[in-house]
Amino acid sequence: MRHLCLALLILAFGCLSYQSVQAQIDPNSVPAAGSMVRITMTDGSVYLGEIISQELGIIRLKTMNLGTLEVPTVNIERIEDISADRMRKGKYWFENPSYNRYFLGQSAKPLRKGEGYYQNIWVFFNSAHYGITRNIAIGGGFEFLSTFGAHTPIFFLSTKAGFPIGDMFSAGATVRYLNIVDLSGDNDIETDLAGGIFLGTAQFTYGNNDHNITAGIGYGVAGKEAADRPVFVISGQTRPGRRFGLVTENYIVPVDGLEAIFIYGMRFMGERISFDLVFLNHPEIAKVIFIGIPMVDFVFKFGK
Repeated sequence: MRHLCLALLILAFGCLSYQSVQAQIDPNSVPAAGSMVRITMTDGSVYLGEIISQELGIIRLKTMNLGTLEVPTVNIERIEDISADRMRKGKYWFENPSYNRYFLGQSAKPLRKGEGYYQNIWVFFNSAHYGITRNIAIGGGFEFLSTFGAHTPIFFLSTKAGFPIGDMFSAGATVRYLNIVDLSGDNDIETDLAGGIFLGTAQFTYGNNDHNITAGIGYGVAGKEAADRPVFVISGQTRPGRRFGLVTENYIVPVDGLEAIFIYGMRFMGERISFDLVFLNHPEIAKVIFIGIPMVDFVFKFGK
């Protein structure tokens, strides 16, 4: 367990340092005059505006609030083209920081190379995911609530492949491995996770980064025993406001017939963070708590 925690910390902090060590931009990569851009300086300042010209390492930028500025390319950390759909009623709509994830699960949209996120659910569950190529991401996580009682924290490792198909479709597949670590010293674990569980899921996503829906099908293998029926997943998110979204994630599970598990709620967003307040529900839960069990998470996006 100690080695897993160390590996996740190295992954997260190594990726967080990516921006601070990357080379400054190549002046030849500056978009053409007339382009709307968002410029992030090495000191953290951000400018939004239209490029008037660029010569001798100086970008002349017409901003909305500060007039025309002369920005030295040597002090630019990142420059991004702003598409027309990012400007709405004179305001810049930053990219959805959680465009490829719902609450527990993900869409088929891939993380970009060099991009990742850290997620914390109810303090006790921590995970991180990172794009190692433009189509493949790796991740891992653990919970430590059970450490205080049964001394058997659960951990998981995952690999995801995602491939865009045109502008609106994506297809992907995820493989996860779950197991527990026995910290009790008894070597006497008798749980369903003791032999490890593999979960494989295929996903298909339609939509853009702000509004999308995903359908998935998954199978599990516990030890040498494979599930005889699949789990179906239907998830979606929409972004009606600049800093506000709605998210849902629903599972149809083959336990004593078919049972449905629902997750739904609200997402509050910044440029690199998001906070979810959702409710976990099931017909039996609804008999006691009609709206469902509240759950919260915090997500920090790092890298590109």
